[in-house]
Amino acid sequence: MRICMVQQHPVDEARIPAAILRWVILHDRFRDEGQELLSIGPNTRMRFEERRFRGVRQLLVPTPGSGVKSLDMLFFGLLLFPVMLRARREFCPDVWFVDELFVCFGTALLRLFGRQAPLCYDVMGIHYYQVRKNNNSPLRRLLALLYGAMEHLTLWSADFVTTVNEAHAELLRQWTKRPVHVIRDAAEFTLDEDFLAQVPLPTKKPGRLFLTFVGKISNRRLDDIFTVLPDVMQRVPLLDFVIVGNGPFYDRYQQLALELGIGERVLFTDFVPHSHLPAHIRQADFCYSDDWSDIGFPMKVFEYMALGAPVLVEDTPAVREVMQDGVNCVLYHGTPGLAEAIVRLASDSELRQRVGQQALLDAQQDHRWDSRIRAFLDLFSHYGTLA
Repeated sequence: MRICMVQQHPVDEARIPAAILRWVILHDRFRDEGQELLSIGPNTRMRFEERRFRGVRQLLVPTPGSGVKSLDMLFFGLLLFPVMLRARREFCPDVWFVDELFVCFGTALLRLFGRQAPLCYDVMGIHYYQVRKNNNSPLRRLLALLYGAMEHLTLWSADFVTTVNEAHAELLRQWTKRPVHVIRDAAEFTLDEDFLAQVPLPTKKPGRLFLTFVGKISNRRLDDIFTVLPDVMQRVPLLDFVIVGNGPFYDRYQQLALELGIGERVLFTDFVPHSHLPAHIRQADFCYSDDWSDIGFPMKVFEYMALGAPVLVEDTPAVREVMQDGVNCVLYHGTPGLAEAIVRLASDSELRQRVGQQALLDAQQDHRWDSRIRAFLDLFSHYGTLA
């Protein structure tokens, strides 16, 4: 099967951001399964070029490479169509796979001018809701409306839609008549103990407890936990908070930790390659996840589960599709609930062990990538026969 995968983010193979991890995993798994791949991605200069990306030919869409995300993505969106035409002519894909908003102009034009193969729109997060959750300023509301319009245009361009949970699917079915299928994220790690032993980790003093967060530091997503940390750390004197990742709010939270008087107990690792994550997660006594939106399900939760880490996760309808409080995680709601949940996990080693073991079992039985890849390929074959 010939699959053309489109990605709007510039990708440095040494620093793969969490936002495109699902796309990269699918790309590599399709390649390893023997599917024929061509990918399309942004250039960092104003030229139509190509390169080899992860062993696969990639056509590059011109952008200024300015580092201003909105400007570079605007150029990508406007100049994607001619690159998709080239891919159609030279590669003749059996299916197109896209997963982000700024493809909307290119995919819409391609639909109008004859795509000749079905297009799958993989919805990892509904941006209309993500940009509003933690910041409802007038500018963010306007941005949410713009994103909503782009999401509707991409849905119109698609032949079928895949998404990561039933909460997303329910909303998407109100927005589009296209078929919507749920294919969740997953996680599995091949653990090289010699390699992981060399991974630099924060110093953990004897008797300390590490509460660890993994992910991009953006969208004010750590505001809630920083609100409760001073009180929680007084109640749990041995607790430290470890932040594994980087992002636009990295400096803000470093400064906030100092202002709150907990600077020595909040440990920042900066960006960590994905291959290093198992060492950091296994060092944790329990791991934390917020949620970007009320209907999301963070991939990091599957990664925590796959390593048997006790998970503290925000309680939302989407999360409850997979997680059960006191069984394979501890759920919290609101900042008072977050504070009590941290104290609960920190003070109960038996609870941590029990939910961590069940999380690992669930991950091994139900949340591996092999089954997800098979589901995608089955859908590609099905819609390919209908084209």
